[in-house]
This record gives sequence, C-alpha cells and structure tokens, in this order.
Amino acid sequence: MKEDFLHYVWKHQKFPLATLRTSQNESIEVIRPGFHNQHDGPDFLQAELKIGKLRWVGSVEIHLKSSDWYRHQHQLDKAYESTVLHVVWEDDIEVCLANGTLLPTLV
Repeated sequence: MKEDFLHYVWKHQKFPLATLRTSQNESIEVIRPGFHNQHDGPDFLQAELKIGKLRWVGSVEIHLKSSDWYRHQHQLDKAYESTVLHVVWEDDIEVCLANGTLLPTLV
C-alpha cells in the first residue's frame, strides 16, 4: 500500500460514504473532501466534515499508519493544528493534537 493511493481514494471519495465512522465510533459525513495540497503541510485543506453532531472545516492528513503522525513530528508543526481528520490504512496508536485533543481517525 502506498500513501499516494490513499490520497487518490480520499480525493475522489472511492469508498462507501454512507457508513463512515471514526475509530472512536463517531459518524463521519464528508461534505467536501478539501483541496489536495501539493506543498508542505496537511494533505487536504479546507475540508468540510460532520463528525458526530459537529460540523468541521479544516485539514485532513493521510498516513499509512496513525503512528506516522508522530514519526513525521506533526504534533510539533503549527501547520497541522487545523487538522480535523486523520485518514489511515492502519490505526496503530491514538493521535492527539499539540493541545492534547484526540484527533478523529478514519481507518
């Protein structure tokens, strides 16, 4: 599996949208997947999502493993503070933003 493939899947919404849930079992509705960022920072910008009962606008970061968040040191980079969803192939660890908030994860 390659991360670029996961970018393609997210960008073109090539998965069943009706049954999306976070690893914390909250419903996810993708209103807008965001704009694919070709520069430094999160992978998709200005995504619009409904997670549980809350509507979010922010960034989506994609990794093969959730632990890549820490391996890439995103918790230390202010550019990732606007991340509202972490999309991963394998959820091997819970991820928190720098302020300690648990980052919702879609596997």
